[in-house]
Amino acid sequence: MDKIIFFHMNQLGDLLFSLPVLKATKQELNAKIYSVVKSSLSPLLTSAGLVDAVLPKEKNIMRNIREKKFDKAVLFSESPSSLISAYFAGIKERIGFKTSFLSFLLTKKTQRIGVPSLFNNKELGFVAGLRTIQSDYTNILNVPETNLNNVKKWFEENNFVTVKTIAISIGASKKRKDKCLEESKWIEAIDILSDNGFNCVLSGAKWEKEYLSKISEKCVAKPKLFTAGNSILDSAAFLKTVSLFIGIDSGAMHLAAAVGTKCIGVFGYTDPLQIGPMPLERHIIIKKNNISQVTSEDIVSKVL
Repeated sequence: MDKIIFFHMNQLGDLLFSLPVLKATKQELNAKIYSVVKSSLSPLLTSAGLVDAVLPKEKNIMRNIREKKFDKAVLFSESPSSLISAYFAGIKERIGFKTSFLSFLLTKKTQRIGVPSLFNNKELGFVAGLRTIQSDYTNILNVPETNLNNVKKWFEENNFVTVKTIAISIGASKKRKDKCLEESKWIEAIDILSDNGFNCVLSGAKWEKEYLSKISEKCVAKPKLFTAGNSILDSAAFLKTVSLFIGIDSGAMHLAAAVGTKCIGVFGYTDPLQIGPMPLERHIIIKKNNISQVTSEDIVSKVL
């Protein structure tokens, strides 16, 4: 039985873009599948049963990889450290993108068009010998009952009805602040939606809690916060339970779409045709050349 190792990127959305390739590998090949992934994201892969084991990114990762004697490495990541690890671990077949800085170390490669995307990952999967790779990331993740029950309890404690609850995700990492919409527009949209009977919940990562609390205080409606502190699977459960997701182009948007929740995606310069929520026709896109051109009315009009 072959042993295949996948090197993933660090961002949530990029990991979700790799799910169809992992699913096809599981279905088509008689192989042991390993993934090198950021520890906080690994529960998504293990709960879905897509991999046999996860190797967390750490200082001694190269030695760990070498000891397992892999037959093939598939690199979604273009980082030099990933390719160097695969090369010096003695993995004979190394598959990745031509745009990788050390692409000469690859034994098979394909072109990456534009930014990291599911389309690019599918092409990588085809080069790796796969044939039945689905075109979106839906119906792949599995959200455990434990996490769904955690969220159900949260809804009961706050006396929220799921069909009237909207998850709103407004934040981004420091490197992606140019994707963000002004706070005042989110505040206006939240207050209008709240006046119309919706439970708006500011959703984000644990490290965003202080920032989201400040936004909530500026709203007349004082929306609740949901910041999953235990596991990303709690976030997945929350986004699966709400009736609608509204947010910027982000990993949270892709996670909501992946678990089957309808999204209103707010886009500036990034291209929803390439990296929009999937499948795109199921969702609503607000797209302006500059995100500062998006208004609160643009958002509210898509809901009311």
